[in-house]
Amino acid sequence: MTEIWKTSKINICEEAPVELYLNGKKLVTFMCTPQNLNELAMGHLLSRNLIKNINEVYSLSACDEMKEIYVTTANTPTDNDYSLSGVLSSGCGSGSVFKEEFLKKETNKSKLNINLHKLKDLAIEMFSNATMYKELGGMHCASLVYNNEMVVLREDVGRHNAIDKVIGKGVFLDLDFNNTILMTTGRISSDMILKAIGANIPMVVSRSIPSNLALDMANNLGITIVGRIVSSEPIIYTYNNRIV
Repeated sequence: MTEIWKTSKINICEEAPVELYLNGKKLVTFMCTPQNLNELAMGHLLSRNLIKNINEVYSLSACDEMKEIYVTTANTPTDNDYSLSGVLSSGCGSGSVFKEEFLKKETNKSKLNINLHKLKDLAIEMFSNATMYKELGGMHCASLVYNNEMVVLREDVGRHNAIDKVIGKGVFLDLDFNNTILMTTGRISSDMILKAIGANIPMVVSRSIPSNLALDMANNLGITIVGRIVSSEPIIYTYNNRIV
């Protein structure tokens, strides 16, 4: 059988296994677009509450050629943290790595608010700047909004990886996540909300829709969800007091 992708110019998005080692032990294998790996690792650790801030990270290095990331931290993760190790599928995400105590957190009481028209403009800005999607297709993107401005945008073959990357960049920028908005191209599933909970982000916005479990979690823990953001009538599912 002819390998069409080797003989034609069809677009192909890059996906590779990247292993994350935490304090000398393998924590997880990402199936991701192998770019911005330091941000990917930092965002993943923060959203899993394995670190609280950048000061708990002693060293972080990524080897692009070997597709490996090495991190040492002040706190030693439990065996249970490592037992959750597995392959994070670019399609199915990382919901399985979260523990039940996430759902026992206090309700997010952020006083963040934003105009709905401004929110839609920011979403359009994100989509228009998604260069890899325009060139290749088959990619997801995510961005962080801070002080009503898009401060970081990242693209990846997996929507969860893109979110980890923007969260990681937010850590490097020392952002107050309680005053940020997470934007994504993908559907808002429960594991996406868990990432927002882990990073203390009060608002998640998408051009797609949420699952019922994502809505339950968001409603219980103070997360605003806005879906269909680029449609003529975006849907504010939870905590509409943050939308002007």
